Amino acid sequence: MGDGISSSVYIITQQTKAILKHDSSYYRSRILETQRESHSIHRPEQIIDHTCLLYGSTLEGRRAAVKDILKINSKVPVPVIPGKGVFMLPTSSTKNQDCAWLSFYQIKGYEQRDGQTYIVFNDGTGLYVNTSEKSFDLQFKRTSQVIAQLNRSIFFGKRSLPWNLY
Repeated sequence: MGDGISSSVYIITQQTKAILKHDSSYYRSRILETQRESHSIHRPEQIIDHTCLLYGSTLEGRRAAVKDILKINSKVPVPVIPGKGVFMLPTSSTKNQDCAWLSFYQIKGYEQRDGQTYIVFNDGTGLYVNTSEKSFDLQFKRTSQVIAQLNRSIFFGKRSLPWNLY
């Protein structure tokens, strides 16, 4: 990969719920899955890039595609493994220490609580993220827009728009 990441990098799966920045003296990420929690020496973006590479692209390649779809430049959701429904959305700028990457299909709901947003996962667990409900709702909707756009061909064939007749 060129940045020294070895095969010991965590691989995102359908069981991954969240990847959080965790700046301790050793670990850089805290990873929440449906059955366990673990830590990694790699930053969240390194983990996402590594998994994207395993599925045919880079994090930057996926971001470029989504930027084109959504016409945005910041807080870009990432289709990590689109064929398996793994889409990660950042809760804030990736430069922000409070940025959490959440897996779209693991989210059951969310609500504003005490100046933060409480995310409820499908397994009944929850997580507070340091962002407003309005901002998180926009991120959630952006991600669903990306999913709809990437799955358009499944429903309408290879045409870019369903009403094109040529």
